[in-house]
Amino acid sequence: MLSGLFTSTLTQQVISYPIIPAESRTANDTATVDRATSFSAYDGKKIALRPYDTLREQQALFHGAFSVPTETAPQVAPVCSSGECDWPLYGSLAVCGDVVNLTAQGNEALLASLRNATSKRLTSLYNSTIGAVDNFGYDFVNFVPVFFPIVVSPLLTPSGAFNESINGLVISDSYIAYSNELMNNSAIFDLSKLQYLEIAFWWCTKTFSTKVKAGNHITTDEATRSRLKKATHTLNTAWSTSFYPCYTAGTCNKTFGPLEAELEAPPLVPSTESFTVHLWTALMGSALLAFTMSDAVLMDQTRGVIASNGGGIARAFALSILGDFLSTSTPPPATQLENVRNVAKNMARTMANNVREGATRFSKGNATAVVTGTVFTPQAYVRIHWGWMAMLATQLLLTALFLAVTILTTHSAHLQVMKSSSLATVCGLDEASRKHLGGISDFETLNKRAKCLKISLERGGSGIPLWLGIKKTRPENWQPPPAWRPEREDEELR
Repeated sequence: MLSGLFTSTLTQQVISYPIIPAESRTANDTATVDRATSFSAYDGKKIALRPYDTLREQQALFHGAFSVPTETAPQVAPVCSSGECDWPLYGSLAVCGDVVNLTAQGNEALLASLRNATSKRLTSLYNSTIGAVDNFGYDFVNFVPVFFPIVVSPLLTPSGAFNESINGLVISDSYIAYSNELMNNSAIFDLSKLQYLEIAFWWCTKTFSTKVKAGNHITTDEATRSRLKKATHTLNTAWSTSFYPCYTAGTCNKTFGPLEAELEAPPLVPSTESFTVHLWTALMGSALLAFTMSDAVLMDQTRGVIASNGGGIARAFALSILGDFLSTSTPPPATQLENVRNVAKNMARTMANNVREGATRFSKGNATAVVTGTVFTPQAYVRIHWGWMAMLATQLLLTALFLAVTILTTHSAHLQVMKSSSLATVCGLDEASRKHLGGISDFETLNKRAKCLKISLERGGSGIPLWLGIKKTRPENWQPPPAWRPEREDEELR
């Protein structure tokens, strides 16, 4: 029984049936993810935009700008026909973004220039705000309350705060001016209270890894490279001396035509892959971005908007710098910088998604803009645990050896063993035989007399009673028990 218990337990451990995702062989299964290998809307003569392409760009920009500062914008969602898919590492054209603290860098010449530009923006906004108060007919309000100013405006030249290697890739470079103290509307603006940040976006290439597990997709930025293969015309409208004249004159096809900027492939993917940006298309996108990134807003004590005179993007940065609506405490400087940096990265990601995804992609129908992955489907397998199998084989072998030794021992002694315990065998005898053996209290007599006995079974009419046989080498003074019948001895000895 004990051997059977061990055998059953070990057998359950030997074999298992795990469910493991296996590569699907079904033709209808699909695993694809979009990427961008080029950015161009040029048809050979003009920029041929599809309906509402510019609206999609602004939507992507605002999607990232008005994201929660502590959250991360999602990546491009892949297509996976099952709940499990995997893709090899792949490169894509992308947009990168970052923020630096200009006030902390202490470039006084730059800060003086920014104060002058900010003063003009604030004066214009303040005057328009007074007019708005009158136009709204607030009879009980005839002045602008104290306010927090937030000004976002393009930088007309590189500030030098970012690495010069990205200057040829920049598509937008702006400064953010703000104050952590309320400014009094009855006095001349005290510009010494203003703090300055620089926020820049530029073209780059990235290496991505994408997986789908249990229906949830996970895309990770594995590596980034921001490097042109060769110097080219600037991609930033604010820094270009050629774009606005040709744009107003309608001669940009002559000025730029098919010219492209080529970026180096990102790390971890073949360096032979090509990633290009069409100059004219990029400058058009940069112009739209510049108009969106030009804004100013006045915020009240509880972070409500008093007035705005731009594209609306300033409020997104105001919430990151000053805190959420109805809050009355300003985050510490380190948190302010981190919040704006997170928003900038979210804006860069949503703009990159707009470049990569489906109908909004500007890859001119390039087939390499779609990466094919592997679809996995769950399948049951039989797994044999050889360690447990060895234990089971050892246990069965030991059991077999034990039985063989037991059989040989009992056979050589001409005994029929009914129980492994002699006590249980003795207790199974009839009362007269037990008394003859002396009972279990006198072990010495019991042991002496039991050596001369052999127990066998005899089938009778009333069941299976026990009778006692006599060994050949019994003592001369041995007396048979009451239940012994002499005629059985001769039969046993034959």
